[in-house]
Amino acid sequence: MATRPAAGLLLVFVMIAAFATAPRSVASAKGVTLVQQADGTVRTYVDVNIRLSGQTLWLRSADRKGVLRIVNGACSFVGAIQRCLPYAVALIQDGKTRQIAILHGTVFLNLSNTAAHLPLSSDELAPRTILALWRTVRGTYVTIKGKLDEVSQ
Repeated sequence: MATRPAAGLLLVFVMIAAFATAPRSVASAKGVTLVQQADGTVRTYVDVNIRLSGQTLWLRSADRKGVLRIVNGACSFVGAIQRCLPYAVALIQDGKTRQIAILHGTVFLNLSNTAAHLPLSSDELAPRTILALWRTVRGTYVTIKGKLDEVSQ
């Protein structure tokens, strides 16, 4: 069992590579969310609507049944890339709000009109795109990547 965290970390890197090499659709500004549970099961949510309002990211599922609210804090810039810690994460579903405890993670935002390199990486983040990665205290890995559908202050 000592290799479990390493295997989870490897999966996160594989997910990043898959996002980086996936074909990009110009017509759709929707995002993709991958959730790997501690037991190894993976769920993929496609056509996720991504909205940024101030320091809060709002992700709405394609079926409109669930909303993920990510409040960012402790942000800094590396070139055009804004790097933030996910300060508070909540799942809003069926009229109920459930807080999600984050062990560690990072949210990268490129709000510029040109692609920019991710810090310490050869990968680029497209214009008006986010990449969020985190691990919950329960061992769930979450990876989100997609173009912002809306930005407001």
